[in-house]
Amino acid sequence: MGISVLHVLHSYRPGGMENMIGQMAWEMSRSGIAVDVCALAGTDDFKSRLPPDTRVWDLQKRRGLDLRCAMRLRSLIHELKPDVVHSHNWNALVYSLLALGMNRMPLLHGEHALFYGWERSPWRLWLRSLFYARCDVIHTVSQGQVQDMARLGLTKHLDVQVIRNGVDTQKFSPQDKISCRQRLGIPTEGLCIGMAARFVPEKRHALLLQSFEQIGAAFPHVRLVLAGAGGNCQTETQALVARHPYADRIVQLGHRDDMANVYNALDLLVLTSTSEGMSNVTLEAMSCGVPVLMNASCGSEELISQGHNGKTAAMTNAEEVAAAIGDLVAQPELLKVMGRQARAGIELEYPLAKTAARYASVYSALAGRQRTMMEVS
Repeated sequence: MGISVLHVLHSYRPGGMENMIGQMAWEMSRSGIAVDVCALAGTDDFKSRLPPDTRVWDLQKRRGLDLRCAMRLRSLIHELKPDVVHSHNWNALVYSLLALGMNRMPLLHGEHALFYGWERSPWRLWLRSLFYARCDVIHTVSQGQVQDMARLGLTKHLDVQVIRNGVDTQKFSPQDKISCRQRLGIPTEGLCIGMAARFVPEKRHALLLQSFEQIGAAFPHVRLVLAGAGGNCQTETQALVARHPYADRIVQLGHRDDMANVYNALDLLVLTSTSEGMSNVTLEAMSCGVPVLMNASCGSEELISQGHNGKTAAMTNAEEVAAAIGDLVAQPELLKVMGRQARAGIELEYPLAKTAARYASVYSALAGRQRTMMEVS
């Protein structure tokens, strides 16, 4: 008997978590696990990345607490009768719990990033602990998340499992750098550092742009490449780029469907984020043979072996970011060596099939538990 899973998330638009759900949907279809997706507050053409037989629902949630949206989700769950409901991050957890009510359908909840800001306030942590008690399994994408949650008192008496993100090592593989830059319209000479992210506060584009004022002055052969679109900081960031003293050396690519091409055009990926679980962008870049410079506070210790496949550094201000970038771009041969070692490590530890097998195992266990309870009753 096959297994059916309903993913519930805030929206299905370009993003690392959403991309991983899409990739897992393809992998699950090969394992006899049917996947449906419920976006509470919208979707776009990004859903074309899902398998053709994956159904997508948009519940058109209004701002604030929308009880009618919760009722629509309840009706959808009643209609589909999935073996497992898989919620992702805070909003999806809240609406999944409202929709399930007293229904004991298995609930797997995923947390995909470290908590930050108001998410760490006492009242929000109390709510999380209350809501987590209803979840059959909670999964994170890194061990660092589990350790942080434990320090916050959120893991007691709960089944918390780590399911690390994976990457398609065939799609994201090393390519000729000059050819990739030509396809993107980027000058072929010099070095390129880059960031790929939505324009949201925790990604800290402004900090990277500020640090590039120092890098631009010290290294006239270095360009900055920005890939990504969407988010509430996009207009602000584009304004910063427009008046940047080295705006002529900043390349804005917007949203791209050829991210393997983008990564391969870079010599170094820079991740200044304050909150990551296990960055898909980092995995994809490393799979392409590109080393990564990561903020030391965003769960980087599980991906980066210092000086071997990349580097971590404190990034509390622009001077620290510029110093870390400058240390690496001054050693282009080291970047190449670290890139090769990054690719080798990803092939060994983070293939997509390994991640899919972990998810399939959890789905099977939860579905089997539910069917046993139904037989007993």
